[in-house]
Amino acid sequence: MQAVLLVGGFGTRLAHVVKNVPKPMAPINDIPFLKYIYDQLISNGVDSFIFLTGYLSEKIENYFKDCSNIRFIKESTPLGTGGALLNAYDYLEDQFFFVNGDTFFDIDLSILLNFSKDKPFSMALRFTDNIERYGFVKLKSDSSYQISNFIEKGKLPKDVIDGYINGGIYCIKKCILKKFLTDFECLNISFENDIIPKLVFDNVAYGIPLGGAFIDIGIPEDYQKAQTLVPYTLSVDKRPALFVDKDGTLIVDNGYTHGKDVCVIESTKQLIKSYKEKGFYIVIVTNQAGVAKGKFTKQSMLDNINSIKKSYASIGIHFDDIEYCCYHSDGIIPQYSYSSLARKPHPGMLLKSCEKLRIDMKNSVMLGDNEKTDKILLPYLKSQILDK
Repeated sequence: MQAVLLVGGFGTRLAHVVKNVPKPMAPINDIPFLKYIYDQLISNGVDSFIFLTGYLSEKIENYFKDCSNIRFIKESTPLGTGGALLNAYDYLEDQFFFVNGDTFFDIDLSILLNFSKDKPFSMALRFTDNIERYGFVKLKSDSSYQISNFIEKGKLPKDVIDGYINGGIYCIKKCILKKFLTDFECLNISFENDIIPKLVFDNVAYGIPLGGAFIDIGIPEDYQKAQTLVPYTLSVDKRPALFVDKDGTLIVDNGYTHGKDVCVIESTKQLIKSYKEKGFYIVIVTNQAGVAKGKFTKQSMLDNINSIKKSYASIGIHFDDIEYCCYHSDGIIPQYSYSSLARKPHPGMLLKSCEKLRIDMKNSVMLGDNEKTDKILLPYLKSQILDK
């Protein structure tokens, strides 16, 4: 597999923090950020690299000079993110990964590769409730994964509370770039603004929501966060997770179940215990529309979850993460009256958990009692439905 990395960034916003190196070479615990990305791609099976360099390219070439699997292609004048890629056209394999050199996104590339088998252009998407900073990528549906639009930051619809953003990793078939070569002529072209929108217009652009630790080191605050996030993430081995629903699965569902009194389903306890013994993370993911609809308070919901935690702690089981979605578009409580991609069957809660825990999604399992909401629409997640 080939990966093409954009590594020519100036790092203007980091200039007063990191001096005299290209942005991807900014040190993280005395190791260049780019080295972490390179190692991560190697661990994902990538064996051939193109580094698209520009500003202070010699810093990158000197550091990686002993890596025989890297080809360096330097732009003589700034070509932009799209121009730099087109400038390397002759050296691209028929299908390749295209990666931002200043973004760390801890995903399983084999999932993206498998998803892209019959698709000319795919991007890894990250779920976030901070879309005001990024803008977001809109999909036609979770089942088709076709990208319908990019909503720019500052132009967000009023009824949107969260969404998918561009994760900075793409899987591209070389043939779709050919039509851009005619008009290229070494012009400064943006991949994000000049190429992707045309692929979306041509209905050949797809996005797959993926979970994993994410950081863009473009601003000083995030660069500081990366000092601990990146090394720590890569020091943890991936494990599968058992994602488990609450009402009707962990406890008997009486309709908008809340409060401290719970009736725990004993058969589920034993099943969860068996997964825990296999080394699985145990993660609760539960829709709680009752909060949005005014059926109970958020505190009453938390009391309910705490009672479940106490019951499971009595047999030595502690949940590794608990995710809940209080939003519903038909809600009457204003702060929760939104449509949310965290609400099942959307995968937002699972992806949020993947940012906290290093989860092997291909071997994870969803356990629930509702075929409609608990069969999460992810192309790589197993689904088990527990019959009450």
